[in-house]
Amino acid sequence: MEDSHFKKKDFAYLQLSIFLAVLLLLQNKLFTFAFILSFALIIFLLVTSRQERVFSWTIAAYLTGNLLILYGDRLLDELPLQTYILLILNRVLLIIPILLLIYVSKKFNKSANRYWQKPAWNAQIYFPFIWRGFHSLTIKAFLIIALIMNSVILAPAIFLAEIPFGTDLFVFLIGFSTVNAFMEEFLWRGILLTRMAGLAGEKEAVIFSGISFGFSHLMLGYSFAVCLLFALGGVFYGAITVKSGSIIPAILWHSAINVLMILSGSIPFSG
Repeated sequence: MEDSHFKKKDFAYLQLSIFLAVLLLLQNKLFTFAFILSFALIIFLLVTSRQERVFSWTIAAYLTGNLLILYGDRLLDELPLQTYILLILNRVLLIIPILLLIYVSKKFNKSANRYWQKPAWNAQIYFPFIWRGFHSLTIKAFLIIALIMNSVILAPAIFLAEIPFGTDLFVFLIGFSTVNAFMEEFLWRGILLTRMAGLAGEKEAVIFSGISFGFSHLMLGYSFAVCLLFALGGVFYGAITVKSGSIIPAILWHSAINVLMILSGSIPFSG
């Protein structure tokens, strides 16, 4: 029985690793290889029936949704709109993989997002290992401290940035920050974290979803080093989601960081 448990766990890790591999192939525009790897897993599971196939179809849905985003982004470029509006609309396109993943969840009679509820603000998060460590904080206190630290780190860049203030910037700050934060968190800490937790457990899901989230930004032009920082951030987004039982703290934190990044020029504004 114990041996069977380890084999099941190993196979779960294999599927999570395949998801990460498909994501990296997608980010490097190796679409054919990504599809081959994704559907090879589906066929393998159909033949062996070793485990529920919901996560293999989750990989395929994520891949298909992101390819449709690329196509939709080309259509957006044809619209006679200002660049910052197009950037906001690009984030709206995340609804495509979200809907596909919800469809897959429903087809397998699974909850699409187990973290869509009121957060437990007083739940404890530990340092340095989230689930255990030498010090603990409530989610509420952690969020406040994290936002202060993010503001201090980005303050010099914000001070030096030459960004034209006005109505357009205000619209971009609010529009991009809220839309991007909600869509990305619903996708990554809502649906994908739920599917990964159901496959391998919450601790593993936090790590794999965080790493995958970080490297999903490669195609957006961010460097490998920056994506590693995003991955670390993704791990903590996942941690506060699991600990609080809700994606709301991660949405608030993500939105605030987006505002800071826009003001510092890390997310470019073009009016």
